[in-house]
Amino acid sequence: MHSFNLQALYRHRLFLTTLVMTLLLSGCGFHLKHNNGLVEKFPEIYLQTNNPKGELARLVRLRLRGANIKILTESSPSSAILHLKSERQSERTISLYANAQNAEKEIGYVMTYSLKLPNYTPRDFNVNLYRDFLDDSTQALAKSREAELLTKELRAVAADHVISTMLSMQDPSAE
Repeated sequence: MHSFNLQALYRHRLFLTTLVMTLLLSGCGFHLKHNNGLVEKFPEIYLQTNNPKGELARLVRLRLRGANIKILTESSPSSAILHLKSERQSERTISLYANAQNAEKEIGYVMTYSLKLPNYTPRDFNVNLYRDFLDDSTQALAKSREAELLTKELRAVAADHVISTMLSMQDPSAE
């Protein structure tokens, strides 16, 4: 009987603590990460790309859906248009070993896109990202896999950049 009262007291305290924490968090302006007003700015969007099945388009679509934005299959005059124009990858040698073999490389990723709000001209944006990595010729397979993973990471960062640009855009009529 005594343990039943302790369990009830524990549940009561847990409930009160949860209630107080919820009230404190809602009162201080805390919001979950993706509840940031993006869907209010862009309730629906048409995603235009040269490679609709590509990895970049998939990542951008995933982020748009995560923000609860409806992705249209056809453009409409009342919706925004996100056009993923191009993406380019580059590689350059940064340093060499004494025997003139590559020691360190830089992988570059450049993406261009535009965003058109209804009744306004499109605005163009560029994303330029670079990552360095050591290039050991004795581990060629591992290094090529590392370069591949770095490129995937850069593509994901570029998709995040698209979403953050959308979030930071101001309504041109308000300017």
